[in-house]
Amino acid sequence: MRNPYKTPSVVRSKNGDWFVKYFYELPDQPGKFKEFRVRDGINYIHDISDKEKALKNLLEDVTKALKAGYNPFEQKQEATVKVQKKEAAIAERLAAPAHWTLSQAIDKFHAYCEWKGLSDKTIIGYKSFTNNLIEWLDLTGKNQIEASQFSEADLIRFLDVYFEQEDWEPRTYNNHLHFFKGFFARVAKLEKKETKAKYVIDLSDVEFKVDKAERNKYYSATVGNKVKKELEKNETLNYFVKWIFYSCMRPKEIRQMQIKNIDIEARQIKVPGPTGKTGDRLVPISDELLAIINELKLAEFPLNYYAFGKGGKPNPEMFPIDFFGLQYLKIKVKLGLDKNYTMYSWKHTRVVNLIYAGFKDNQIMTLTGHRNAASFEKYKRDLVLDPGNVMSGKTIEF
Repeated sequence: MRNPYKTPSVVRSKNGDWFVKYFYELPDQPGKFKEFRVRDGINYIHDISDKEKALKNLLEDVTKALKAGYNPFEQKQEATVKVQKKEAAIAERLAAPAHWTLSQAIDKFHAYCEWKGLSDKTIIGYKSFTNNLIEWLDLTGKNQIEASQFSEADLIRFLDVYFEQEDWEPRTYNNHLHFFKGFFARVAKLEKKETKAKYVIDLSDVEFKVDKAERNKYYSATVGNKVKKELEKNETLNYFVKWIFYSCMRPKEIRQMQIKNIDIEARQIKVPGPTGKTGDRLVPISDELLAIINELKLAEFPLNYYAFGKGGKPNPEMFPIDFFGLQYLKIKVKLGLDKNYTMYSWKHTRVVNLIYAGFKDNQIMTLTGHRNAASFEKYKRDLVLDPGNVMSGKTIEF
């Protein structure tokens, strides 16, 4: 089979321009050849002996490449196509403005509200909603997500996490949901004028929370014992849930709790504001909670470590906001428990158990963080009947 090229040769011009020369047959023109010259930087070598060696090596490399099937026309065509594609991509990016990130969309929304002349009170209220979303975006690494690609599943995941982490009332959840329905409708219109982005989020069928009484159900002995058996299979999750139970702290408060906040000698934990929902407060350390502190050997770790850090163990970094929530969800699914059974339900279970055990309201309030008897009484009514209620005993037969 005839080669499509002529044997390469070396050229040593008197002006010092040395190169390897070869001829390659033109595509679709049999018998006609085009000359190619390869220098590959050898003319930058000043020592003649070294330059001769480099020229010889270059000749060998070119010859091997041609024998292996190298075609300069094909390579040139491929390079041209790559350049064309790259230029087209650049042109496309320049022609179409980048879509807004969700963080940018939030800034654009607030600028629009100010332009509309909304009151400062209204804008502050709106920012309280968007600040929660920004915090969640940062915690989950979604802060660069495009607003147009943020889905209803993303929003519900955010709302559900905060519903449990912050122990939101259904009204708080519903207020956020109502706001974000209007928010995404507005930013979709604003961005369409600038980038023509199409939003995927659809909140038309999202359900509002309606049943306050069912929120964070307490665990009866029947349900609780089954959950405890499942928790025994996951040591870190088991310790986390027990901490909620014995301390009555919120999951977010525990997530942000550092070793320095735990005063073993004074038998108390400081929950600093604005972490605590009711501001700074002190949580007493019971014997049962002290036993967990000793089992986890928390006193041996640096003061800046989080008691439940990355991986669910003492660590200088926090664990992801839904780290334990996703693990607990598996137990709920396995046991067929509805969404109102949460990790935070163990706090309410603790309160119910203490009430039936005869502890006084003012004693229990040191755990729950309630500041007055009226608010605690209202909280208690949502959880349990008065343990002294005569109607719980024998009444009148049918």
